[in-house]
Amino acid sequence: MTKDSNFSVLFMRDNSDVKSFRVSPRRLKGLLWVSGSVALLVLVGLIVGLRSFVGYRSLLSERRVMESNLAEAQVSMERLGNLDKIQKSQGQGKEPAKNQAQDKQSAATAQRVFALVNTGAMTVENFRAQVSSQNVNVSFDLNNRGSEALSGDIRMLLLRNDGSLHPLNVPASDLTYQIQRFKRISTSAPAPEGLTRREALGLRIEIKTSEGVLIFGETYSLGN
Repeated sequence: MTKDSNFSVLFMRDNSDVKSFRVSPRRLKGLLWVSGSVALLVLVGLIVGLRSFVGYRSLLSERRVMESNLAEAQVSMERLGNLDKIQKSQGQGKEPAKNQAQDKQSAATAQRVFALVNTGAMTVENFRAQVSSQNVNVSFDLNNRGSEALSGDIRMLLLRNDGSLHPLNVPASDLTYQIQRFKRISTSAPAPEGLTRREALGLRIEIKTSEGVLIFGETYSLGN
C-alpha cells in the first residue's frame, strides 16, 4: 500500500448495484479516535453518575435516620415538658382546707403517674394514641425479651391535665396477652364523659404477669 492509497468500502444488496466509498487512512484514524474518545467520555459519565447516585441514596438514608431521631427526641422533650407541668400543678393551687386523706391520695396518684417500671422482661414500642371527645384509640407493640412465654393483663389509664388518672373501659379480651416473642395491641375505649381533647395529657400503660407482678409501667404523653 502506497502512502497516498485509500481504503475502499463497498455496500451491496442482492437487488441493487454495488456502492463504494473511498476513505483515506488519515480520516479513518480520525474517525476511530473520535469514536474511542466519545466512548471513553460516555463511560466516565456513567461511572460518575453511578457514584453520584449511590452517594445521593446514602445521604438520603442518613437524612431519614436523622429526621426519625429528631422526631423521637421532640416527642421525648414534649413528654418531659408535659409531665413537668403536671408535677408543678401538683404543688400549686392546693387549698389549706383540704384534709390529709385527700393530700395522701393526690401524692399517691402523682407517684404512680411518674413511676417508671421496667424489669426488662417486656418492652412497649411504636406507641400510638388518638383521643377524641368520644373514643380513645391505642396501639403499640409488645416485645417479650425473655426466653420463656409470658402471659398476663394490661391496664390503660388516661392522665388528665389536672394530674388525675382514669382507667379506660377497654374490652377484657384486649387487655390480656400471651406471647412468645411479639404481639400487636390495638384497641379502642370510650372517652371519659365530658372529656375534651385539651384535657387529655397522657396515657399510662401498666403490664402485669399472670401472677400479678408489675413488669412494666410508663406514662406516654399525648401532646397538646
